[in-house]
Amino acid sequence: MKLNYWMRQNIKAYNNDSSSNEFAALLQQDLDKRVTKESSLVDAIVTKIEDKIVLCDIGLKSEATINKSELTSEEIETLKVGDKLELFIERLESKHGEVIASREKAKRVKSWNRIQKAFDDQTKVTGTIKSSVKGGFACEIFGIQAFVPSSQLADAPIRNPNDFINKPLEFLIIKIDNIRMNVIASRRVLLEETKNVSKDEILAKFKVGDIIKGKIKAIQSYGAFVSVESLDCLLHTSEISHLRVSAPEEIFTIGEEVTAQILEIDNTQKRMSLSIKAMSPDPYIGIENKYKVGEVYEVKISKLTDFGAFAELDAGIAGLIHTSEIKHLNKNVNPRTVFKVGDVVKVKLKELDLEKKKLVLSYKDTQENPIEDFKKRYPINSVLDAKIVNKKEFGLFLNTGDSEIDIFIHYKQLDYSESSDALNNYKKGDTVKFKIIDIKDDKVNGSVRALLEDPFDVFKGKRQGDVVTAKVAEILDNYIRVNVGEKRFSVIIRKAEIAVEKADQRTNRFAVGDALDAMIVLLDEKERKVELSVKKLEEKQTKETIKKYKNVDSGASLADILGPAMLSEKKPKKSKKDKKEE
Repeated sequence: MKLNYWMRQNIKAYNNDSSSNEFAALLQQDLDKRVTKESSLVDAIVTKIEDKIVLCDIGLKSEATINKSELTSEEIETLKVGDKLELFIERLESKHGEVIASREKAKRVKSWNRIQKAFDDQTKVTGTIKSSVKGGFACEIFGIQAFVPSSQLADAPIRNPNDFINKPLEFLIIKIDNIRMNVIASRRVLLEETKNVSKDEILAKFKVGDIIKGKIKAIQSYGAFVSVESLDCLLHTSEISHLRVSAPEEIFTIGEEVTAQILEIDNTQKRMSLSIKAMSPDPYIGIENKYKVGEVYEVKISKLTDFGAFAELDAGIAGLIHTSEIKHLNKNVNPRTVFKVGDVVKVKLKELDLEKKKLVLSYKDTQENPIEDFKKRYPINSVLDAKIVNKKEFGLFLNTGDSEIDIFIHYKQLDYSESSDALNNYKKGDTVKFKIIDIKDDKVNGSVRALLEDPFDVFKGKRQGDVVTAKVAEILDNYIRVNVGEKRFSVIIRKAEIAVEKADQRTNRFAVGDALDAMIVLLDEKERKVELSVKKLEEKQTKETIKKYKNVDSGASLADILGPAMLSEKKPKKSKKDKKEE
């Protein structure tokens, strides 16, 4: 049997003392001092170093053997007999009578004990972020891998995670699982604690009523956050101005410096509430005695936005010139193309709401309206020439060249067809003769067809029941389209209205160019609507024929009456189609 280190030391003592009883006593004494248990850490003494293994005395009869692979290169280089190594005892005796120990597990157990103590005492530990993983980061603390959730790495959104990789950082262990050996750490907790200490120091500098300066850090619908020495203070919407403020983003920009008064200091929540309007008296008290709706005032442009310009009538009294109130002809003009901050202009006060502290101003009402000048030079019914400056699918825009007013001609006003196809006859740059038919608000409407002879005039003096002659212009399955008069007013005659007999209600009875007579069954001059019927005409003619030739006493049949009548009547002209069929 191999003798371990402590046994050899005791043999030396035995050799110096001939009494075997004394040797037994020494052996037992040493055993009592060195109690070794499974799953425990022990301080072992190196007794022998071989090529691949290291033998250690752990206070038992058998020595523990560990593989050199469990040691670091630095440990291997400096290790010598008699050195102490901390080992983890897995089993005191295997089936081969060997002690199973581990240097690596000893390190892990020791590290875990340190983590456990740091968690119990809530003390700071140093760790290194190794990589980014799902939901957070892998961090090494005392050689143990811990997890840091993304929300716990910093006190602000992380833009570049790589900034934290392989950098030693301080953490607080917030959760451990001894069974699964899981560790969760947080850096944010420490940052917030530090911040709170800093906030206390900042808050101690100020008192309610102090005037402070800060920069706009963030803007929300309910107000703006002002940074004062790294402390975020709320400037509520209601405390921005004596004016009614509906949207803080209309007033401030990020990074803008503001001066405000401290309204409240909350030491518990570590925050302050600010006010700008509290620094000055309410200028709206008695304002109704100074400013009157409808009057013109000189104002100074103080702020420009996408939706308008803010103008000061007096210190602390400002109104809005909306984009729709800047120019007569442009409702969506960019205020920055007309004004600049500091400009002094004249405006008309259009609305004064004391309750809402709202002033509506108009710049355009102080400027000459070009539409009025246009009306003077070109009143309604004026005939003029103008060039097409723009062409859309719904009409033309023209300009006379001596005014900024564009005249609009809808495609229905190009001719009496009221079809958008009429636009095909025009192109940008063409000169067009037209009549001014309407000037309403800032819009001028013109008409080309107003200068043309109206094809509907063919129905002047006509009434329902009258007969007109028309020419077939188009033949389709369900209707024919005919033109009436020299100017060819177009009318649709439905299939059911082209003959009395169903067998004759065929559109192919006709050919393009055929002339036919039809009765007016509907005439609406206001709506320019006409309906024609060949059927109604035939029915009328039949009734008149029967009435003319009817002999009550003869007892003649309808065929007997109509036969001679039809022969006596002038036969209708046959169409080309009918001739072909014959």
